[in-house]
Amino acid sequence: MKAILIYALFAYGICNMIIFASGPFGIFEKWRNFAHKISEGFGELFTCPMCLSTWVGLLFSALNIIFVKDIAFTPFNIIFGVGNYIPFVLIMDMGFTSGAVWLIYQFDEMMARIGKYEYEEDEEITADIEKG
Repeated sequence: MKAILIYALFAYGICNMIIFASGPFGIFEKWRNFAHKISEGFGELFTCPMCLSTWVGLLFSALNIIFVKDIAFTPFNIIFGVGNYIPFVLIMDMGFTSGAVWLIYQFDEMMARIGKYEYEEDEEITADIEKG
């Protein structure tokens, strides 16, 4: 269970960096701009947490199946074992990663909105106190 939670947080971190970070020497920003030049649809992939995380899930699952056969680190490779039910595992890891990243992203956005609203209310209260 801990490994699956760590996997979800890791996938969220990777997607968050690729979508929102500038990166060292602006590498992520340059990649997003290059992707948009290739195709508008391809560029959209690098601006959408749900879209990108689907393909990150496929990449991680394929890496687990092809290169790291001794240690299962994606959720459905952990459940079914590395190399078993490969097409099913790839699809399920894609879906799990997309859903987990989207859930964490929405939670993060909700927390940001809650913090913002509380901050705005504090400013209004301070302004009312200063008026008298």
